[in-house]
Amino acid sequence: MTVTTGSAVLDDVLAGGFPAGRTVLVTGGPGTGKSTLGMQFLQAGLDAGEDCLFVSTEQTLGELRDSFAPFDFELDHDGLTVTSIHAAPGETIEEGEAGLTLQTLDGGELLGDRYSAPYDLEYVQQFLEEFAPADRVLLDSVSGLAPLHDDRDRYRRAVLDMIRQFNDEFDATALFTAEETAPMPDAGTVSAADAIQFNAHGVIRLSRERIEGDFHRFLNVVKMRGVDHDTRTFEIEFGHEGVRTVPRRRTHSGEFVPDELMTTRIDGLDDLLGGGIVLGGTMLLEHDGQATPHSILTNLLAEAMDRGMSAILVPPVELPPKRFEEIVGRRIGSMDELLADDRLFLIDFPNVWENTRRNVYKPTEYDDSLRDVLSEIDERRGDRAVLSLINVEAQLPSRSPDELRQSRFWEEENFFGKRDTSLYFFNPTALGERLTAFYRNGAWQVVKTWVTEHGLQYVKLRKAPDGYLGATRLVEYIDDEPYMRVQRPPGAGEDATAERSETDADTTGAGPEADR
Repeated sequence: MTVTTGSAVLDDVLAGGFPAGRTVLVTGGPGTGKSTLGMQFLQAGLDAGEDCLFVSTEQTLGELRDSFAPFDFELDHDGLTVTSIHAAPGETIEEGEAGLTLQTLDGGELLGDRYSAPYDLEYVQQFLEEFAPADRVLLDSVSGLAPLHDDRDRYRRAVLDMIRQFNDEFDATALFTAEETAPMPDAGTVSAADAIQFNAHGVIRLSRERIEGDFHRFLNVVKMRGVDHDTRTFEIEFGHEGVRTVPRRRTHSGEFVPDELMTTRIDGLDDLLGGGIVLGGTMLLEHDGQATPHSILTNLLAEAMDRGMSAILVPPVELPPKRFEEIVGRRIGSMDELLADDRLFLIDFPNVWENTRRNVYKPTEYDDSLRDVLSEIDERRGDRAVLSLINVEAQLPSRSPDELRQSRFWEEENFFGKRDTSLYFFNPTALGERLTAFYRNGAWQVVKTWVTEHGLQYVKLRKAPDGYLGATRLVEYIDDEPYMRVQRPPGAGEDATAERSETDADTTGAGPEADR
C-alpha cells in the first residue's frame, strides 16, 4: 500500500508513492528543496483529510511561513499541527545542573517555570507522544537531532527509535529530511544523512548542478525497499504547488510516435523500447564486443519470417557460418529453402560463406559493390517488406568511412521503402567517433549493450521516439526461447501498476503513457 507524495511524477517513479507506514529519508545540500518536498507531502495528506504533524528542528512557525509564502501550502489547516524541538543551554530539573535542554524554537521551556527537560531521546519522545496519532509526519530536519549523541552508533540508534515511534505508535507514514553536507559531531566528514540512511525504508537524494552555466536541481531515488522504482535522474523545479518533478515524458509526444512496431520477442526489451522496433524505421544496436547481439538478431529474424517479410543479413564476423546455419535451422527453417525462396539474402563482406547457393552475395565481385547487390535483391524480394540486419564492422576491411556514409544515403533514397526496417549493429570502438555519430544521427532508436567487469550484461535505451529513454536494464540468458531475458522497466509489462487517476492526469496535463 502506498500514499501519494504530492507529485504525480514522483508517485510514478515509486510505483504509486511512499510505502504506507514507513519512513523515507530525503537528503541533499542547502537549497535543493528538501523542506518544500516534505511540506508538499503533508499538503497532499491535508487535501485527503488526513491528520499531519510537522516537527521542525530548524525553523520557527514564523520562519516557516516566510519560507513557504510562494507556495499554496496551508500552514493554518485544522488537520496540521506544527511544533518544534531544539537543543539550547539551560537548567534541567536537577537543581543547579546546566546543560543542553529540550526547548521549542520559540524559546518555550517544556516543563514550565525556569526549568526544562534534558535534551535526550527519552524526553524528546515523551514530548512528541502528545501529538499521536497522525497519518503523516515530517521531521525537518534530522540533522538538528545530532546533539542527542556525540557517538555515531548511538545517534543512529536514537533516530531508529524515533522512526519506530512514528511508524508503530503514531501509525504514520513519515518523511525525514537531512543535510547531506552536515557532519555529525566528532564524525569527520560523515553526515547525519549517511548515519541514518540504513535505518530508513527509502532514500531520496536531491542535488544541484550547473548545466551550461545555469544551476538545475535533480532528484534520484537511491533506494526504496520492496519497490521496483525508477532509477533514472529527474529534474525538479518549483511551482505554486511545491516541487514539480520533470520530465513526466522523455520521449516524443503522440504525433511523433510511430503506430506500427515489430516485437523483438523479448518482452523486457520490447517494454524498454516502448513496444518494439519501429516498422519502417532504423535502429542502431551498439555493443562493446563482449555483449554479443546474436540473441536479438535471431529473434528479429524469426519474427520477420513469421510476418512474411524477407530479410537481408550481413552476419556477425565472429559467428561461424555452420553455427549460424544451425541456429537458423532450429529457430526458423532450412537456410537453403529460405535462400531459394528469396526470403533470405546474405551479404558476405568477409568472404567466409560459400556462394554456390542462390542469394549469397560477395559484394567485392560486383562492379558497384553493395549498390548492385541491393538492386538485385530489390528485384528478387518482389512486394515483400524487408528487415535488414547489417553488421557495419564486417564492411570495414573493404569499405572506407566515406563509402559507408554514401551507401547509407543511397539505401534510404533508392532501396528502403516505407515498410522496410533496418538494424545496424557494431562496436563503436571499431568505427570511431565520427562514423558512430553518423549512424546514431540517422537512427530512430539507439540501444547500447555491454558487459561490466563483474560479468553482468546491461542494455540501455539511448534514443527513441517512445519507451523508457535513459533506462538501464539487466540482461539474462535463459535455456528456452527467446533465450534472452531483459529486466522490465519499472511499471512496465505484467507487473505494471494500475492506470493513474484522472486527478493525476489533470494535475500534470499528461496521460497514462507519459511516464516514459
